Amino acid sequence: MIKRIALLAAFISAPLAAQDKGATDPGPEVSEERLRADMDTIVGFGTRHTLSTQSDPDRGIGAAVDWALAEFRRIGARCGDCLEVLPVGRVVEADGRRIPAPTLVRNAIAIQRGTERPDEVIIVQAHYDSRVSDVMNGVDDAPGANDDGSGSVMVLEAARILSQRQYPSTIIYALLSGEEQGLIGAGLLADWVGEQGMTVKAVLNNDMIGNSCGSDGFCDAEHVRVFSEGLRADSTERLRAQQRRFGGENDSPGRNLSRWLADLAAQYPDGMQVRQIWRTDRMGRGGDQIPFLDRGYPAVRVTVAVEDYEHQHQDLRTEDGVKYGDTVDELDFDYLTRPAR
Repeated sequence: MIKRIALLAAFISAPLAAQDKGATDPGPEVSEERLRADMDTIVGFGTRHTLSTQSDPDRGIGAAVDWALAEFRRIGARCGDCLEVLPVGRVVEADGRRIPAPTLVRNAIAIQRGTERPDEVIIVQAHYDSRVSDVMNGVDDAPGANDDGSGSVMVLEAARILSQRQYPSTIIYALLSGEEQGLIGAGLLADWVGEQGMTVKAVLNNDMIGNSCGSDGFCDAEHVRVFSEGLRADSTERLRAQQRRFGGENDSPGRNLSRWLADLAAQYPDGMQVRQIWRTDRMGRGGDQIPFLDRGYPAVRVTVAVEDYEHQHQDLRTEDGVKYGDTVDELDFDYLTRPAR
């Protein structure tokens, strides 16, 4: 059914006379089977910690990013090389906090150029790196299934489906590194799009969209939360004075993007609905939408309705009969498939 096949990025990029690319089209429906297969591959790298090995062909962030770039190229080959695939990143110097030594941070991105407004960009992103309890532990297994393998497999699935159409505006599919070490990859991408002269119309940051039940047993499989900024991070003293005088504190670009997504979801009552959270992110927490907000770009975070703290940022272990760790068996793939749609 048509109402079940549209991805948010497709709506945002306002397709005009979208065209099929031919027999290689994987089909309009989001595939749970493909999401599961990608998840198995991603967690199979053992850890995707930013400080993990860059040289092992089978384990660590280096192998994970190489695979993501290769997968984007495979997707592009099915649409006549419609995707420009490249690693956007650089060596980041030690910061005395979460980067102890100069470290290569690479994002895997794929660019689907718009047919009419190629410099007008929608970014569909997730962070690719993972962690355990100690944010500096780049050695132990950190499967990162929900945080944020779930967003990562959705980005790949979006690329497969949307690349079979053409759109007036450009879509960038991005798997970002360095999130757990301080939103580093997002900052690099935000700077890069500015250097390319691109106009960023929307950033959809998908971070943890794969579980429907929280640590306390409460479940909500019907909603995602969309976090949006109120007062703009790039505000000026003059703008703040105008807001105090005339109002508009609630009308930031990110917040209006959140409203738009909620209105869109409401048109499809059988699909995933949006619970708007009028905060930049969860209290005391952050995500890869923030570097874009800092530069004045409209950006929101899409995430689960309820969080399971026993299965995020945890060493793999069992204590007092409670299993900890962000593993695949704790995911709700039916839930993951629905926000992907």
